[in-house]
Amino acid sequence: MAEENHCMYFVRRKRRYCRMTVKKGKKYCGEHQNVLPELNCSEALGNKRIICPLDSTHTCYESKLAKHLKVCNAKRLNDARPSFIVKGINANEMREAPQHVPLSKFNDRTIDTVIDKVKAVYETLPKFPEIVLEHQILKDKIDDNSCGKSIKKHLLQNSSLLSHLERANLVKDDTCFIEFGAGKGKLTYWLGQIIKRKKNCCILLVDRSSHRHKNDNKLRNEQSSLLVERIRADIADLKLNDVTEIQRFKHKVGIAKHLCGVATDLTLSCIVQAIQSEPKCNITGVIIAFCCHHRCEYASYVGKEYLEQCGFTPNEFTVLCSIASWATCGFSLNKAANTSKTQNDPEQTKTDTKIFCSNEREKIGQKVKSLLNWGRLEYLKKIGFRSDLIYYTTTDISLENMCIVATKHGM
Repeated sequence: MAEENHCMYFVRRKRRYCRMTVKKGKKYCGEHQNVLPELNCSEALGNKRIICPLDSTHTCYESKLAKHLKVCNAKRLNDARPSFIVKGINANEMREAPQHVPLSKFNDRTIDTVIDKVKAVYETLPKFPEIVLEHQILKDKIDDNSCGKSIKKHLLQNSSLLSHLERANLVKDDTCFIEFGAGKGKLTYWLGQIIKRKKNCCILLVDRSSHRHKNDNKLRNEQSSLLVERIRADIADLKLNDVTEIQRFKHKVGIAKHLCGVATDLTLSCIVQAIQSEPKCNITGVIIAFCCHHRCEYASYVGKEYLEQCGFTPNEFTVLCSIASWATCGFSLNKAANTSKTQNDPEQTKTDTKIFCSNEREKIGQKVKSLLNWGRLEYLKKIGFRSDLIYYTTTDISLENMCIVATKHGM
Protein backbone atom coordinates (compact mmCIF):
# COMPACT_ATOMS: atom_id res chain seq x y z
CA MET A 1 0.00 0.00 0.00
CA ALA A 2 1.25 3.47 -0.84
CA GLU A 3 2.15 5.83 2.00
CA GLU A 4 -0.45 8.47 2.80
CA ASN A 5 1.57 11.40 1.39
CA HIS A 6 2.70 9.52 -1.72
CA CYS A 7 1.02 9.04 -5.07
CA MET A 8 -1.62 6.27 -5.14
CA TYR A 9 -0.88 5.33 -8.76
CA PHE A 10 0.34 1.74 -9.07
CA VAL A 11 3.25 1.44 -11.52
CA ARG A 12 2.78 -2.00 -13.06
CA ARG A 13 6.22 -2.13 -14.63
CA LYS A 14 7.90 -1.63 -11.25
CA ARG A 15 5.26 -3.56 -9.26
CA ARG A 16 4.92 -0.79 -6.70
CA TYR A 17 3.17 2.51 -6.09
CA CYS A 18 4.64 5.74 -7.40
CA ARG A 19 6.89 7.34 -4.79
CA MET A 20 6.29 10.96 -5.75
CA THR A 21 4.89 13.11 -2.97
CA VAL A 22 1.49 14.75 -3.43
CA LYS A 23 -0.11 17.96 -2.28
CA LYS A 24 -2.28 17.92 0.80
CA GLY A 25 -5.71 16.56 -0.03
CA LYS A 26 -4.54 14.99 -3.31
CA LYS A 27 -4.18 11.29 -4.12
CA TYR A 28 -2.04 11.47 -7.25
CA CYS A 29 1.10 13.32 -8.30
CA GLY A 30 1.12 15.69 -11.25
CA GLU A 31 2.58 13.08 -13.60
CA HIS A 32 -0.21 10.58 -12.97
CA GLN A 33 -3.30 12.67 -12.38
CA ASN A 34 -3.92 12.87 -16.13
CA VAL A 35 -3.31 9.17 -16.69
CA LEU A 36 -6.64 8.27 -15.11
CA PRO A 37 -9.74 9.44 -17.05
CA GLU A 38 -11.67 10.44 -13.95
CA LEU A 39 -8.93 12.92 -13.03
CA ASN A 40 -9.01 14.89 -16.28
CA CYS A 41 -11.30 17.40 -14.61
CA SER A 42 -8.08 19.12 -13.52
CA GLU A 43 -8.03 20.83 -16.91
CA ALA A 44 -11.27 22.59 -16.06
CA LEU A 45 -9.62 23.92 -12.92
CA GLY A 46 -6.82 25.51 -14.90
CA ASN A 47 -4.33 22.82 -13.92
CA LYS A 48 -3.81 21.29 -17.33
CA ARG A 49 -0.47 19.49 -17.63
CA ILE A 50 1.53 19.73 -20.83
CA ILE A 51 4.69 18.09 -22.14
CA CYS A 52 7.81 20.00 -21.14
CA PRO A 53 9.21 21.73 -24.25
CA LEU A 54 12.77 20.96 -23.12
CA ASP A 55 12.26 17.26 -22.41
CA SER A 56 9.33 15.23 -23.72
CA THR A 57 9.71 12.54 -21.07
CA HIS A 58 7.94 14.58 -18.39
CA THR A 59 5.12 17.10 -17.99
CA CYS A 60 4.43 20.28 -16.07
CA TYR A 61 1.47 22.54 -15.29
CA GLU A 62 0.71 24.86 -18.17
CA SER A 63 0.09 27.71 -15.76
CA LYS A 64 3.55 27.21 -14.21
CA LEU A 65 5.53 26.65 -17.40
CA ALA A 66 7.71 29.74 -17.03
CA LYS A 67 8.73 28.76 -13.50
CA HIS A 68 9.36 25.17 -14.53
CA LEU A 69 11.67 26.14 -17.38
CA LYS A 70 13.93 27.94 -14.93
CA VAL A 71 14.53 24.83 -12.82
CA CYS A 72 14.05 22.01 -15.32
CA ASN A 73 16.92 19.50 -15.29
CA ALA A 74 16.89 19.52 -19.07
CA LYS A 75 17.75 23.19 -19.41
CA ARG A 76 19.55 24.03 -22.63
CA LEU A 77 23.29 23.54 -22.54
CA ASN A 78 23.89 27.10 -23.71
CA ASP A 79 22.16 28.61 -20.69
CA ALA A 80 24.39 31.11 -18.90
CA ARG A 81 26.36 29.54 -16.06
CA PRO A 82 26.03 31.07 -12.59
CA SER A 83 29.11 32.90 -11.37
CA PHE A 84 29.91 30.18 -8.85
CA ILE A 85 30.54 27.68 -11.65
CA VAL A 86 34.13 28.07 -12.88
CA LYS A 87 35.26 25.14 -14.99
CA GLY A 88 38.02 23.15 -13.29
CA ILE A 89 38.74 25.70 -10.55
CA ASN A 90 39.36 22.96 -7.96
CA ALA A 91 40.85 20.38 -10.32
CA ASN A 92 44.61 20.44 -10.38
CA GLU A 93 45.20 19.62 -14.02
CA MET A 94 48.71 18.24 -14.44
CA ARG A 95 49.98 17.57 -17.93
CA GLU A 96 52.36 14.88 -16.72
CA ALA A 97 50.16 13.30 -14.06
CA PRO A 98 50.52 9.51 -14.13
CA GLN A 99 47.52 7.67 -15.51
CA HIS A 100 45.89 4.85 -13.58
CA VAL A 101 47.45 1.50 -14.37
CA PRO A 102 45.88 -1.80 -13.20
CA LEU A 103 47.83 -3.53 -10.46
CA SER A 104 48.16 -6.59 -12.70
CA LYS A 105 50.44 -4.56 -14.99
CA PHE A 106 53.05 -4.12 -12.25
CA ASN A 107 55.58 -6.81 -11.45
CA ASP A 108 55.71 -8.32 -7.96
CA ARG A 109 58.97 -6.58 -7.06
CA THR A 110 57.45 -3.12 -7.69
CA ILE A 111 54.44 -3.96 -5.54
CA ASP A 112 56.74 -5.39 -2.88
CA THR A 113 58.73 -2.14 -2.79
CA VAL A 114 55.57 -0.06 -2.29
CA ILE A 115 54.35 -2.39 0.46
CA ASP A 116 57.66 -2.04 2.33
CA LYS A 117 57.38 1.75 2.14
CA VAL A 118 53.76 1.66 3.36
CA LYS A 119 54.68 -0.42 6.39
CA ALA A 120 57.61 1.83 7.27
CA VAL A 121 55.60 5.07 6.95
CA TYR A 122 52.61 3.66 8.84
CA GLU A 123 54.83 3.05 11.87
CA THR A 124 55.42 6.82 12.08
CA LEU A 125 51.67 7.59 12.32
CA PRO A 126 49.86 7.88 15.65
CA LYS A 127 47.23 5.37 16.74
CA PHE A 128 43.84 6.63 15.60
CA PRO A 129 41.09 6.54 18.25
CA GLU A 130 37.74 4.88 17.81
CA ILE A 131 35.12 7.32 19.08
CA VAL A 132 31.62 6.11 18.25
CA LEU A 133 28.96 8.57 19.37
CA GLU A 134 25.18 8.62 19.23
CA HIS A 135 23.09 11.76 19.00
CA GLN A 136 19.90 11.98 20.98
CA ILE A 137 18.02 13.45 18.02
CA LEU A 138 18.31 10.12 16.13
CA LYS A 139 17.84 7.77 19.10
CA ASP A 140 14.13 7.09 18.60
CA LYS A 141 14.61 6.44 14.89
CA ILE A 142 17.56 4.11 15.53
CA ASP A 143 15.57 2.21 18.17
CA ASP A 144 12.62 1.80 15.81
CA ASN A 145 12.54 -1.91 14.99
CA SER A 146 10.63 -1.25 11.77
CA CYS A 147 13.80 0.24 10.22
CA GLY A 148 15.64 -2.10 7.90
CA LYS A 149 19.23 -3.14 8.60
CA SER A 150 20.65 -0.97 5.81
CA ILE A 151 18.70 2.10 6.92
CA LYS A 152 19.79 1.63 10.52
CA LYS A 153 23.45 1.45 9.48
CA HIS A 154 23.19 4.85 7.79
CA LEU A 155 21.35 6.29 10.79
CA LEU A 156 24.12 5.12 13.12
CA GLN A 157 26.76 6.71 10.92
CA ASN A 158 24.83 9.99 10.64
CA SER A 159 24.27 9.97 14.39
CA SER A 160 27.98 9.66 15.13
CA LEU A 161 29.08 12.22 12.52
CA LEU A 162 26.62 14.83 13.78
CA SER A 163 27.67 14.16 17.36
CA HIS A 164 31.28 14.79 16.34
CA LEU A 165 30.11 18.02 14.73
CA GLU A 166 28.78 19.16 18.10
CA ARG A 167 31.75 17.74 19.98
CA ALA A 168 34.04 19.92 17.85
CA ASN A 169 31.96 22.98 18.81
CA LEU A 170 30.94 23.60 15.21
CA VAL A 171 27.18 23.83 15.79
CA LYS A 172 26.72 27.54 16.46
CA ASP A 173 24.41 30.43 15.68
CA ASP A 174 25.04 32.35 12.47
CA THR A 175 26.46 29.34 10.61
CA CYS A 176 26.03 27.97 7.12
CA PHE A 177 26.57 24.21 6.88
CA ILE A 178 27.64 23.03 3.42
CA GLU A 179 27.07 19.38 2.57
CA PHE A 180 29.26 18.32 -0.34
CA GLY A 181 28.03 15.41 -2.45
CA ALA A 182 24.71 15.69 -0.64
CA GLY A 183 22.77 13.11 -2.67
CA LYS A 184 19.23 12.94 -1.31
CA GLY A 185 20.19 14.99 1.74
CA LYS A 186 19.75 12.38 4.46
CA LEU A 187 22.60 13.79 6.56
CA THR A 188 21.23 17.29 6.01
CA TYR A 189 17.78 16.27 7.24
CA TRP A 190 19.05 15.22 10.65
CA LEU A 191 21.39 18.19 10.87
CA GLY A 192 18.33 20.37 10.29
CA GLN A 193 16.62 18.78 13.30
CA ILE A 194 19.64 19.67 15.44
CA ILE A 195 20.05 23.31 14.37
CA LYS A 196 16.38 24.28 14.18
CA ARG A 197 16.65 26.13 17.50
CA LYS A 198 19.85 27.93 16.52
CA LYS A 199 19.68 31.53 15.37
CA ASN A 200 20.32 32.51 11.76
CA CYS A 201 21.50 29.18 10.35
CA CYS A 202 21.47 27.80 6.84
CA ILE A 203 22.19 24.53 5.05
CA LEU A 204 23.58 24.49 1.51
CA LEU A 205 23.51 21.18 -0.34
CA VAL A 206 25.90 20.63 -3.25
CA ASP A 207 25.54 17.77 -5.72
CA ARG A 208 26.22 17.39 -9.42
CA SER A 209 23.13 15.23 -9.99
CA SER A 210 19.44 15.83 -9.57
CA HIS A 211 17.60 13.49 -7.22
CA ARG A 212 13.98 12.67 -6.55
CA HIS A 213 12.54 12.38 -3.05
CA LYS A 214 15.09 14.78 -1.59
CA ASN A 215 15.07 15.04 2.18
CA ASP A 216 15.82 18.75 2.03
CA ASN A 217 12.32 19.26 0.60
CA LYS A 218 10.93 17.40 3.58
CA LEU A 219 13.04 19.54 5.89
CA ARG A 220 11.78 22.76 4.29
CA ASN A 221 8.20 21.70 4.86
CA GLU A 222 8.90 20.91 8.51
CA GLN A 223 11.19 23.83 9.33
CA SER A 224 9.89 26.91 7.59
CA SER A 225 12.26 29.20 9.50
CA LEU A 226 15.41 27.32 8.46
CA LEU A 227 17.02 28.39 5.20
CA VAL A 228 17.78 25.32 3.09
CA GLU A 229 19.33 25.81 -0.36
CA ARG A 230 20.52 23.32 -2.97
CA ILE A 231 22.80 24.00 -5.92
CA ARG A 232 23.64 21.63 -8.75
CA ALA A 233 27.37 21.73 -9.39
CA ASP A 234 30.35 19.49 -9.90
CA ILE A 235 32.68 20.12 -6.95
CA ALA A 236 35.56 20.43 -9.41
CA ASP A 237 33.88 23.58 -10.79
CA LEU A 238 32.48 25.12 -7.59
CA LYS A 239 33.76 28.55 -6.59
CA LEU A 240 32.30 28.62 -3.11
CA ASN A 241 33.09 32.31 -2.55
CA ASP A 242 30.59 33.31 -5.23
CA VAL A 243 27.59 31.47 -3.75
CA THR A 244 25.68 34.52 -2.55
CA GLU A 245 23.38 32.57 -0.23
CA ILE A 246 26.22 31.78 2.20
CA GLN A 247 28.04 35.10 2.28
CA ARG A 248 26.02 36.72 5.05
CA PHE A 249 26.77 33.98 7.60
CA LYS A 250 29.66 34.47 10.01
CA HIS A 251 30.74 30.81 10.08
CA LYS A 252 30.81 28.17 7.35
CA VAL A 253 31.25 24.47 8.07
CA GLY A 254 31.85 21.79 5.44
CA ILE A 255 30.41 18.31 5.92
CA ALA A 256 30.32 15.18 3.78
CA LYS A 257 29.63 11.49 4.21
CA HIS A 258 31.26 8.86 2.02
CA LEU A 259 32.56 11.03 -0.78
CA CYS A 260 34.53 8.96 -3.26
CA GLY A 261 38.29 9.48 -3.39
CA VAL A 262 38.42 12.15 -6.10
CA ALA A 263 35.42 14.04 -4.71
CA THR A 264 37.01 14.20 -1.24
CA ASP A 265 40.14 15.83 -2.60
CA LEU A 266 38.14 18.21 -4.80
CA THR A 267 36.13 19.22 -1.73
CA LEU A 268 39.26 19.97 0.27
CA SER A 269 40.65 21.97 -2.66
CA CYS A 270 37.34 23.84 -2.91
CA ILE A 271 37.48 24.72 0.78
CA VAL A 272 41.07 25.92 0.64
CA GLN A 273 40.35 27.89 -2.53
CA ALA A 274 37.44 29.60 -0.76
CA ILE A 275 39.58 30.48 2.27
CA GLN A 276 42.43 31.92 0.24
CA SER A 277 40.51 33.72 -2.53
CA GLU A 278 38.51 36.96 -2.49
CA PRO A 279 36.00 37.45 -1.07
CA LYS A 280 37.48 35.24 1.64
CA CYS A 281 35.17 32.56 3.01
CA ASN A 282 35.37 32.03 6.76
CA ILE A 283 35.26 28.23 6.91
CA THR A 284 35.67 27.32 10.57
CA GLY A 285 35.42 23.55 10.40
CA VAL A 286 35.30 20.44 8.25
CA ILE A 287 34.01 16.93 8.93
CA ILE A 288 34.32 14.40 6.12
CA ALA A 289 33.78 10.64 6.24
CA PHE A 290 36.12 9.05 3.69
CA CYS A 291 35.28 6.47 1.05
CA CYS A 292 36.66 4.72 -2.06
CA HIS A 293 40.38 5.45 -1.77
CA HIS A 294 40.96 3.29 -4.85
CA ARG A 295 39.26 6.05 -6.84
CA CYS A 296 41.77 8.74 -5.91
CA GLU A 297 43.68 10.42 -8.74
CA TYR A 298 47.17 11.84 -8.50
CA ALA A 299 46.26 15.14 -10.17
CA SER A 300 43.57 16.00 -7.63
CA TYR A 301 45.01 14.31 -4.51
CA VAL A 302 45.87 17.05 -2.00
CA GLY A 303 48.49 15.12 -0.03
CA LYS A 304 51.10 14.81 -2.80
CA GLU A 305 53.73 16.77 -0.86
CA TYR A 306 53.38 14.44 2.12
CA LEU A 307 53.74 11.33 -0.03
CA GLU A 308 56.86 12.76 -1.68
CA GLN A 309 58.36 13.42 1.77
CA CYS A 310 57.66 9.76 2.61
CA GLY A 311 59.58 8.61 -0.45
CA PHE A 312 56.73 7.66 -2.78
CA THR A 313 57.13 8.52 -6.45
CA PRO A 314 54.22 9.79 -8.61
CA ASN A 315 54.19 6.51 -10.52
CA GLU A 316 53.72 4.59 -7.27
CA PHE A 317 50.51 6.47 -6.48
CA THR A 318 48.40 4.24 -8.70
CA VAL A 319 49.83 1.20 -6.87
CA LEU A 320 48.85 2.75 -3.54
CA CYS A 321 45.28 3.34 -4.72
CA SER A 322 44.91 -0.21 -5.97
CA ILE A 323 46.31 -1.64 -2.75
CA ALA A 324 43.85 0.49 -0.75
CA SER A 325 41.00 -1.59 -2.16
CA TRP A 326 42.41 -4.66 -0.39
CA ALA A 327 40.94 -3.32 2.86
CA THR A 328 37.33 -3.56 1.68
CA CYS A 329 37.04 -5.85 -1.33
CA GLY A 330 36.66 -9.08 0.69
CA PHE A 331 38.39 -11.31 -1.84
CA SER A 332 39.83 -14.78 -1.39
CA LEU A 333 42.69 -15.84 -3.65
CA ASN A 334 43.53 -19.24 -4.94
CA LYS A 335 46.76 -20.20 -3.22
CA ALA A 336 47.42 -22.69 -5.98
CA ALA A 337 48.54 -19.70 -8.04
CA ASN A 338 51.72 -19.75 -6.04
CA THR A 339 52.72 -23.09 -7.48
CA SER A 340 53.19 -21.58 -10.90
CA LYS A 341 55.74 -19.13 -9.50
CA THR A 342 59.44 -19.75 -9.38
CA GLN A 343 60.30 -21.65 -6.20
CA ASN A 344 64.06 -21.06 -6.37
CA ASP A 345 63.95 -17.27 -5.96
CA PRO A 346 63.79 -16.38 -2.24
CA GLU A 347 62.85 -12.79 -3.08
CA GLN A 348 59.97 -14.03 -5.23
CA THR A 349 58.81 -16.32 -2.42
CA LYS A 350 58.91 -13.37 -0.01
CA THR A 351 56.79 -11.28 -2.40
CA ASP A 352 54.26 -14.07 -2.93
CA THR A 353 53.75 -14.32 0.81
CA LYS A 354 52.96 -10.63 1.01
CA ILE A 355 50.70 -10.56 -2.01
CA PHE A 356 48.73 -13.77 -1.63
CA CYS A 357 47.94 -13.82 2.10
CA SER A 358 44.46 -12.31 2.28
CA ASN A 359 44.71 -11.33 5.96
CA GLU A 360 47.96 -9.54 5.27
CA ARG A 361 46.42 -7.85 2.23
CA GLU A 362 43.56 -6.47 4.28
CA LYS A 363 45.92 -5.00 6.88
CA ILE A 364 48.11 -3.44 4.21
CA GLY A 365 45.05 -1.96 2.51
CA GLN A 366 43.96 -0.37 5.79
CA LYS A 367 47.44 1.08 6.28
CA VAL A 368 47.37 2.63 2.80
CA LYS A 369 43.97 4.22 3.49
CA SER A 370 45.29 5.71 6.74
CA LEU A 371 48.36 7.01 4.94
CA LEU A 372 46.30 8.69 2.20
CA ASN A 373 44.02 10.22 4.83
CA TRP A 374 47.02 11.50 6.77
CA GLY A 375 48.22 13.30 3.65
CA ARG A 376 44.87 15.11 3.59
CA LEU A 377 45.23 15.98 7.26
CA GLU A 378 48.67 17.48 6.63
CA TYR A 379 47.18 19.53 3.78
CA LEU A 380 44.58 21.08 6.10
CA LYS A 381 47.11 21.66 8.90
CA LYS A 382 49.20 23.84 6.57
CA ILE A 383 46.39 26.36 6.19
CA GLY A 384 45.66 26.59 9.91
CA PHE A 385 43.30 23.74 10.73
CA ARG A 386 43.67 21.58 13.82
CA SER A 387 42.83 18.13 12.46
CA ASP A 388 42.24 14.61 13.76
CA LEU A 389 41.52 11.27 12.14
CA ILE A 390 38.89 9.26 14.00
CA TYR A 391 37.16 5.92 13.58
CA TYR A 392 33.64 7.28 13.96
CA THR A 393 31.82 3.96 13.59
CA THR A 394 32.62 0.25 13.82
CA THR A 395 33.58 -1.99 10.92
CA ASP A 396 30.42 -4.07 11.25
CA ILE A 397 28.48 -0.89 10.40
CA SER A 398 30.81 0.27 7.63
CA LEU A 399 34.27 -0.74 6.46
CA GLU A 400 34.72 2.91 5.43
CA ASN A 401 34.69 4.02 9.07
CA MET A 402 37.24 6.84 9.27
CA CYS A 403 36.51 10.56 9.24
CA ILE A 404 38.52 13.75 9.58
CA VAL A 405 37.49 16.42 12.06
CA ALA A 406 39.19 19.76 11.39
CA THR A 407 38.66 23.09 13.13
CA LYS A 408 40.32 26.45 12.69
CA HIS A 409 42.76 27.42 15.44
CA GLY A 410 41.17 29.74 17.96
CA MET A 411 37.62 28.56 17.27
